[in-house]
Amino acid sequence: MVRIIAAVLVPFLAVLTATVHAQQPFTVNDLAQYRLTTATFTPFTLASRSIAAVTRADPALEREPLFTREILLSDDARAAATALETRLLAHPAIVRALDAAKLSARDYTKFALALFAARLAHGFVKSGVLRRVPAGAAAENVAFVDEHAEEITALLAELGIDG
Repeated sequence: MVRIIAAVLVPFLAVLTATVHAQQPFTVNDLAQYRLTTATFTPFTLASRSIAAVTRADPALEREPLFTREILLSDDARAAATALETRLLAHPAIVRALDAAKLSARDYTKFALALFAARLAHGFVKSGVLRRVPAGAAAENVAFVDEHAEEITALLAELGIDG
């Protein structure tokens, strides 16, 4: 009986604890100054592959994917970050995937949104729409995308994000 209670209670407490941590609002600097690094890309990749497997196995996530158009193309980065982090924390299998990758939902969210923005800017630069990206975090993130373009494209395809 104790094992049954523990089996039910432990995942619930993990999600509850993670949700409490998620209540801290994102700040503009959390997102604007975020740098994509290889040190975070490795666990991000591990977590993303697990999240992709969870998504394929869960019909609800197939119908309502984590990475909606609103999250990917939002003009309000803080709202998009909050929405994504909330969705990540609401799904116990995703919480386990993040834990296994040793990455918090907050860090996964920041990396994902910085990656999406840098990838978009990278495309603008490559196509000639932009000559260059202003110096700072954005330029460093675009350089990261350029350096890891094939890996990023393959990973995003695995997550069901085209383009």
